[in-house]
Parts: sequence; structure tokens; C-alpha cells
Amino acid sequence: MTTVYLATAGEYSDYRVCHVFARREDAEAYAGSDDVKEMELQEGPVEMRIWYRLWWWPDRPDQEKGDGLRSSNPVIYGDERRDFDGDPRHAEHSWDHSLRNVLSVEGWNRDQVLKVYSEQRAQYIAAKEGVS
Repeated sequence: MTTVYLATAGEYSDYRVCHVFARREDAEAYAGSDDVKEMELQEGPVEMRIWYRLWWWPDRPDQEKGDGLRSSNPVIYGDERRDFDGDPRHAEHSWDHSLRNVLSVEGWNRDQVLKVYSEQRAQYIAAKEGVS
């Protein structure tokens, strides 16, 4: 793969790519930008797929639909499109214990995301009940 360097400027709605360079030093020397982003030049089309995200709060009651005051638990979204990494079974999970105990599961396949959630939920409940 060939690496290219994007000379960029601005932030948020003002963000723009000014020019694309073959050499980093040329992108850094471009006076009209304030940052340089390194990217791989793609040889052909890039496949995009839906990336699913699920959150589960074990300290809240499970519920299928929101009741007006709270959302469902777990909640799953399939509204983000990303560049596909080539692994349809790719799923990842993490626990965030910083503010609220929450399980996050993400992946390409909705069923795989639900499977990982189910396994993590079962392990959490078993540990909480002292079952090994």
C-alpha cells in the first residue's frame, strides 16, 4: 500500500482537506493547513457495512422497549456505517466501571453482537451470584 499525507485545516463543520501529498514533509510545509493526517491509499473500492453497538446496564432492570422515562435495556443501534475490516465475525466488548457499570459490545453482525452480550451477561450474573 502507498501512504499519502493529507494537509488539513479547521475543526468540526469548518474541517477540510486542503491537499494530498506523497511526502509528509511536503504536507507539513503547506502553509494553508494546521494538521497532517496519514492515510493508506486504497487500490480499489472500500466496502462499507453497518457497525452494531449494544449497551447493557446490569444495575437497571432489563426491558425490551423504552417506557418514556428510560430506554430499553439493553439498547442496540445499527445506524453507523464503517469501512469493513474483512472479518464478518469481528466483535469486541468492554466494561466501563468509571461512572456507571455498563457493558459495551460492538461488531459487524447483529447476531454475533447479541451472542457476545448474552455470554458476558451470563458470566456477570454468575459471578454476582457466586457461581463459578
